[in-house]
Amino acid sequence: MKKIFLLLILSGMLHLAGFAQPMSAPALNTIRIVDDTSVELCWPIAPSLNGNTFNEYQFYYSNDPTGPFNLVQTVVIHLTTTITITGLPVVNGSRYFYAVSRFNTNQLSVNSDTISSIFLNVIQGTTDQMILSWNPIHTPAFPTTEGTYRVYRRILPAPGYTQISNSVVGVNYIDSAIAFPVCNETVFYRIELGDAVGNCVSVSNERESFYANTIPAPPLLTTVTVTNLPPQQDVTLTWNVSSSSDVAGYSIYRLNGQGSPVQVANVPGGASIVATLTFLDGSFPNGGSESYRIASYDFCGDTSATSSFHHTIFAESELDACNGIINLNWNTYTGWPQGVAAYEIYVSQNGSPFAVLGTVGPNDSTYQHFPLIQASLYTYKIKAIDASGFLFSESNFTSMVADVPVRPAYLYLKYATVTNNRTVDLMLYHDTLADITEYVLYRSDNFGDTFDSLAVIPFQPSNSFITYTDTTKCLTFQKSYVYRAVAIDLCGQPVYNSNNVAKTIFLKAATELDMENTISWSDYENWYGEVRSYKVFRGFQSVFSDIPAATIPFGENTFTDDISNRVSKDGEYCYYVQAYQGLDTINFFADSSRSNKICIKQLKTFYMPNAFQPDGINKIFKPASTFLNANNYTFQIFNKWGERVFETIEPTTGWDGTINGREARMDVYIYRITYQNENFETQEVRGTVALLR
Repeated sequence: MKKIFLLLILSGMLHLAGFAQPMSAPALNTIRIVDDTSVELCWPIAPSLNGNTFNEYQFYYSNDPTGPFNLVQTVVIHLTTTITITGLPVVNGSRYFYAVSRFNTNQLSVNSDTISSIFLNVIQGTTDQMILSWNPIHTPAFPTTEGTYRVYRRILPAPGYTQISNSVVGVNYIDSAIAFPVCNETVFYRIELGDAVGNCVSVSNERESFYANTIPAPPLLTTVTVTNLPPQQDVTLTWNVSSSSDVAGYSIYRLNGQGSPVQVANVPGGASIVATLTFLDGSFPNGGSESYRIASYDFCGDTSATSSFHHTIFAESELDACNGIINLNWNTYTGWPQGVAAYEIYVSQNGSPFAVLGTVGPNDSTYQHFPLIQASLYTYKIKAIDASGFLFSESNFTSMVADVPVRPAYLYLKYATVTNNRTVDLMLYHDTLADITEYVLYRSDNFGDTFDSLAVIPFQPSNSFITYTDTTKCLTFQKSYVYRAVAIDLCGQPVYNSNNVAKTIFLKAATELDMENTISWSDYENWYGEVRSYKVFRGFQSVFSDIPAATIPFGENTFTDDISNRVSKDGEYCYYVQAYQGLDTINFFADSSRSNKICIKQLKTFYMPNAFQPDGINKIFKPASTFLNANNYTFQIFNKWGERVFETIEPTTGWDGTINGREARMDVYIYRITYQNENFETQEVRGTVALLR
């Protein structure tokens, strides 16, 4: 009876182990442009057969990442790891490929990742520069792709390429080490990207450009000034033209937010002396001081040295309602060789013509206007006059209503949501018409019993929604956090508390012995409309599905996940919970909030039969297990004299009762198994098995 029971068990195990795993597609990791119609694809290792019969690799191509893709070539040799595809159409852009394995005659693997060829663009910059840009082969980068690109250059009549950089991070490079003796010198470039596995390298197309070398004399920038009327004011530049006879025009540069000069306009014609930049050119002098300089360029594309920078005057006004003063401040004008002689302050009250309010010295950049007439609209501009008396520059207009601070009508915490184990994102919905300078954000670590000041958030009158990211000793994997906000008025006084508090969701999880995971969470608090429902999302090894594992109504805060049919290789399951707002009849918002993410692992299980019959029902002897992977796995069989008769490192492979292709005799054999548990510790299992015939 015992033997029959064992045979039945072994029969079931054999039935479960009889299904081969499908083949995967070749993992394309490099792509090399051979010529205009040919590319070489490379994958470091041929995919495992997994017990299947290999038929061919299929390679699909498109010149558009969205398709359609067409089959362009096949390979019938399994161990092939490179292929050159020819006869492709000539395209001015990247090429896109993916691969598929066909096995067992009519079965196809899942498509490989789509790999794109590196398409290099080269444009001519200024001051002997060539600007290179290209695309990555895949986003995100493959795990084995090197982190830096290599740049190669060839200048005619030189026969070959020279590497000029091997450490380019990103997909842009500026080659500024070129000097040409003539106008139209030819230069070629190509980009290479290595891979840590295999010997293949991704290579871009070859790109050429021409370069000019004539350098015209620079112009002299005399004045930059803010012109036109609000709401969109312009910047007008005036200069003395270049003395060079071959000037084709002038390039205008402005410093960007990172402090780098960026070309914003070209003014064709060598006799031009003035240009006006508008909002369409990216100029916005109402938002800050803008710095400009210009250069001339000739018909070969050579650009002169640039002029010195001139900075527009950016004026700001601030109401000190507590003291009845409007404070004006501005940046000093720079760029005139003889400097500034004085600043004149002009004011318009309720739309009246501008009149001089006062004059200050060249080193002054502030002014106080008082007394004020209640509720009047004051508009100001600043005018700088140079030491010669012939040049001037005006600022933007800045306006201020002389009024006491307006209290907020509302201050609402729209949501607080966990983004990772140490970060919470918040959004405030605030009254943009209120006279507020800032908000103080408070956080409680003890469920709202006490609050500590967390951050000061500037008032944003142009945006009803203010976002903030909390990373200050934020441990969302340990607890919930409660937030509230307080509005501070122009006098520095707290005048309004937020209409609600926001409490994040804290999620906990535990494994059960019967292949179940139990998660529980705290409620989100508190929205107008409360919480409508919670959705539970499940992930394997931190990769989450977009489809929720369950939808839980408000009032329930636990979920038991039966994973008996969802066995992953290492037993790791990750979860997060997302709350969805109920009907908000006040603001009509429909927000959501995520909990922390938590990952847990089910324990590995292990069972070994004590007998098997190769010529009976249970023909293969191997362990029955769950959550067992191939990391550090070894399965060995020894005879009673200690001789090893079988060994494998594949968890799905068992002993068929043969030794060197011949039937082993009926006897008792010793097995030894080593494997890695969920704590990455090496475990060993020993025992005996009876071979029956």
